[in-house]
Amino acid sequence: MLNPYYVTGFVDGEGCFCVSFSPKKSFKTGWEVRPSFSISQNKKSRDVLFKIKNFFGCGEVRPSRKDNTYKYEVRSLEDLAERIIPHFEKYPLQTSKKKDYVAFKKVILLMKEKKHLTTEGIKEIAKILQKAPQTGRRIYDLKKFSELVKV
Repeated sequence: MLNPYYVTGFVDGEGCFCVSFSPKKSFKTGWEVRPSFSISQNKKSRDVLFKIKNFFGCGEVRPSRKDNTYKYEVRSLEDLAERIIPHFEKYPLQTSKKKDYVAFKKVILLMKEKKHLTTEGIKEIAKILQKAPQTGRRIYDLKKFSELVKV
């Protein structure tokens, strides 16, 4: 079993808290909000990703399509809210990545309240992420998104 402080330190160096927005015509707001917690490693070090997956008891490890790396990723809202966030609340991040995490946590909590399913909720999420470091979000159609949220 991995030491929880080791896991947090590893994430401080190699982890990513990301929220992406994708246009979806079938959604009432026209947008899908997709949070993701991930850690990447080169192929030689991928074993640690499986250990971290076992530590959290959720997520998947998969090869990257782009290069010779592997990624451990958790995308389930339930797992993010009930496994990932509680870990980092108990074993806090120490680097600037903590700012990414704080914004990510706010988004997860809003999503648990189903606010991402309303235009006002999307705007609220966008405002949170606008204040966060730029590395923690992806918007697949920035022009359309900017028109919607006017942030």
